[in-house]
Order: sequence, then C-alpha cells, then structure tokens
Amino acid sequence: MDERLNALKSILFALSDAAVFLFTRPLGILLLGATLLLAAGARLWSVLSDRRLAAKAAGEGFGMPAAAGTALRELVGLSVKAAGALPALAAIGAALVLLVGVADATRAVDEYVAGRKRIAELTATVRNLERRYKAVEARIDDVRDGRIKATLSFYDYRKPDAAAKTQTIDIGGKELFIDAIVCNFDYSEISAGKTVNLAIPFKVFSDEVPEADGVALSLLDDKGVPLMYRRSADELYGIDPEAYDARLAELMGSIRSEEAARGAGIVRSLYGDAVHRAVKTGDDFTVWVEQSGGLSVKDAASF
Repeated sequence: MDERLNALKSILFALSDAAVFLFTRPLGILLLGATLLLAAGARLWSVLSDRRLAAKAAGEGFGMPAAAGTALRELVGLSVKAAGALPALAAIGAALVLLVGVADATRAVDEYVAGRKRIAELTATVRNLERRYKAVEARIDDVRDGRIKATLSFYDYRKPDAAAKTQTIDIGGKELFIDAIVCNFDYSEISAGKTVNLAIPFKVFSDEVPEADGVALSLLDDKGVPLMYRRSADELYGIDPEAYDARLAELMGSIRSEEAARGAGIVRSLYGDAVHRAVKTGDDFTVWVEQSGGLSVKDAASF
C-alpha cells in the first residue's frame, strides 16, 4: 500500500513540478513558447510543401504571393482553432492549478508528518542519552623527569566490555587535566522543557602544558559521534537503531555548530569542564560523564 501511495505521489509531484516550471518559470515559458512556434512553423512548412507539389503536378506556378496567401490563410485557421479551443484550454489550466494545489498540500502534510516523526525520534534519542557514562580509562605508565606517559582507553557502548580505542600520550607535567565540552541545550519539544546537558571529553593537558596546546582525544567515530553515546540495538528503547544513529549525529552537529543549532531551533550554550589529578606511575583512574553533564574522576578500583 505504501509503495503504491509513494508511486502515486511521485507522479503527482512530477506533473506538478512540470506545470509550475512550464507556466511560471522564465525558462519554462521560453521553452513552451519555442515549442509552440516550432509546431506552427512545421505545420506551415507542411502545408506550403503540399501546395507547391500540387501546383507543380497541375503545371501551375507557386510563387511568393501564392505562398504568402497560403501561409496567411493557414495562420488564420490556426488562430480560429486556438480560439475555439479556449474553453478546453481554460479547463486544462484549472486542472493544472488544482493539480499543483493538491501536490503542495500533499507535500505540506508529508513535511508535517516527517517533522513530528523527527521530533519523536529526537525525544527518544535524548531519553536514551540520560545516563552515566564511562568515557575514559587512564593508566599512568610512567612519571619521571617532569613528563607523564599514559595510556587512555575509550569505550563504545555498543560493545562496552572492552576498549574500542586506545591512545598513548606523552606530556610534560605532574598533574593531568582532562577537558570536556559541555553542551547545555534546551529544546522544549524534545526535552519536555528541561535542560539537557551532554559532555564530550576532547583534550588532555597538564599543569605545565596549557589547554590550547593540549592533546586531542581520539574518542569520536567516523561520523563525529562520541563512542560512549553509541548504543546497541538491545539497549535502545523507543527508537530503532538507524533512527537513533541519525538523530544522534544531528545532535552532535548542533553541538559543533551554532548555525546548525539555530537552524534546528535549539537554544544552547557551550562551556568547558575539566577534571584533574596529580598522578604517579601505576595510577589507574576512570573519567565519568555524569547524567548532569559534568565530569568526575574515580579510581578504577572504585567501580
């Protein structure tokens, strides 16, 4: 049923777009006019050719005056036929106007339905994000001569049993900072009027290396989505995996782009939140993204 309906819509939209193009766009009007002129020219050429052949067969001449008279009579005949067809043309015009109106109304309904579906999917996506996440596990491999060497592990919640990515860092200092972007956005239609916070750890720096010169974290997938925000199909509720992935990428795009946020109707602010820890060789700790949107750091043995 849906396939048939979509096929009918495709035909309706194609006819509507063709009518709008031919009768309202300069290029379409030019093409339509040129087609009519070519058709009239072809008709005149055919009539003149037939009359010339008939005159030749009868042994009569067919000069310019005769050709001009024949052409004039044919043009008058075409004009009379066009005038007689005006009621039919008017009916066709009314039908085209109705066709375009039905197509526009159908598009408007489809856009409304798609918009409501998108809002429902965004709502479900946000609900699936409201939880606590293990974002980074840090193992301090060596601290000596004023430098910190560490291995960072990032977890994909589709397969949370093992680290999805690891990253080694070598940075000057004795105290390690992990910085995050916190997106504070209030989208009334998807958050039921409450503020939703999403935090994304993105950089490591230290007491000697400023944040601007810190090391970027490799915890995003190829679509720019933090690994910790991904979900397996079994964990999702209220939304299918493909829709969740699409809406999650949309939300992450809003975090990265103020223009995208405005376009989506999302009012939000961005701010930084860093956790830090004085480290020594052999330390193991975990950085958590809290449900409130902030970061916390705990000893690995605590969980």
